[in-house]
Amino acid sequence: MVLRPRVSAVIPTAGRPTLVVRAAKSALEQTMRDLEVVVVLDGPDPETLTRLRSLVDPRLRVIELPDRAGPGAARNAGVRAARGSWIALLDDDDEWLPGKLEAQLEAARGSAVSRPVVATRVRARSGRGEDPVWPLRLPDPGEPFSEYLFSRRTPFWGETLVHTSTLLVPRDLLLDLPFREDLAKHEDLDWLVKALVRPDVGLEFVAGAEPLAIWSVDSGRARSSRRPDWRTGLAWLQSVRPFVTERAFSAFLLTWIAADAARERSLPAIWRIPVAAFRHGRPRGFHLLLFLGIWLVPVGLRERLGRLRPPRGGA
Repeated sequence: MVLRPRVSAVIPTAGRPTLVVRAAKSALEQTMRDLEVVVVLDGPDPETLTRLRSLVDPRLRVIELPDRAGPGAARNAGVRAARGSWIALLDDDDEWLPGKLEAQLEAARGSAVSRPVVATRVRARSGRGEDPVWPLRLPDPGEPFSEYLFSRRTPFWGETLVHTSTLLVPRDLLLDLPFREDLAKHEDLDWLVKALVRPDVGLEFVAGAEPLAIWSVDSGRARSSRRPDWRTGLAWLQSVRPFVTERAFSAFLLTWIAADAARERSLPAIWRIPVAAFRHGRPRGFHLLLFLGIWLVPVGLRERLGRLRPPRGGA
């Protein structure tokens, strides 16, 4: 066993033995060998534990939490147990391509900040045929991170993205700023918007258009992040107002939270969301149009339109 590996992969999991074994294998098959893989079982899970023991590799460690605590708590437990100076996060239903960590460490060496957060493009695998590569565009120089992430410029899916399963982060940053453990969803966004306003932290993307991870976007798989709950989303957004710009605040309201409200068919949201956007944010006309489309265009048609290819050079 490597006593002090350079990178610790942290994979939280609960009740998905086949998927987490696939994820752990993709981490163990990295071209960068100086790593450990820490799988955190979020509560007792005998079947998953048995399946993981079939991976005979001294770099694999499994931690069992005594009770179900949620993704934020499971990630935090993995970070505390990790031995590496870098943490690479991986969700249990996603995968890495073999050169991911090596390319990220090279990008980190060239960063101008002391604590870079390094991301990569992903291939979004849905099982519906063509698997697009996201994000379609990277942040512009000087663009506030919250605006890059929330203030979309097009109606196309995947225009901007910083996916948790691509992140390589200094361990000391995750110890200074752990994931919130009381959030059922948005805990990854919460961490990103708070981390990336720090003066010694910056976002780096691995250069090139090739994806280095596979994001499983199977719409049939249950995920807490997919449960529509617009009031909880609004409460979370209000809690991070100091960390996001006014434009990002209103954009998230008029698109992300509005989409949840429309799925719930919550009529009060039709007026509450735009009122909050104007009161605390700076709405763009484009996002107001998207808000109207979310309520007026059927969900199935919106999803088909969102999956269309953007015009060349348009994103």
